[in-house]
Amino acid sequence: MDFFFPNMTPQQVNKAYPQLLPAIKAAKAKARKINEGKDNEEMTVKAVYYECRHDEVGSNKPDGPRTEI
Repeated sequence: MDFFFPNMTPQQVNKAYPQLLPAIKAAKAKARKINEGKDNEEMTVKAVYYECRHDEVGSNKPDGPRTEI
């Protein structure tokens, strides 16, 4: 799952992160692996928080650091 906050600056998302964390953890707990039971499937469901910049027009900046939740 990807969450996108189009009307928030990265600073606003970072400030709201503590309030969003319980909902993200609840979604992670309910998530199921797409290819469960297949040899190439990972053993866990992961949630990662980072600032993605691929939609910024004219920006070649890399994504922000990834933090596992």
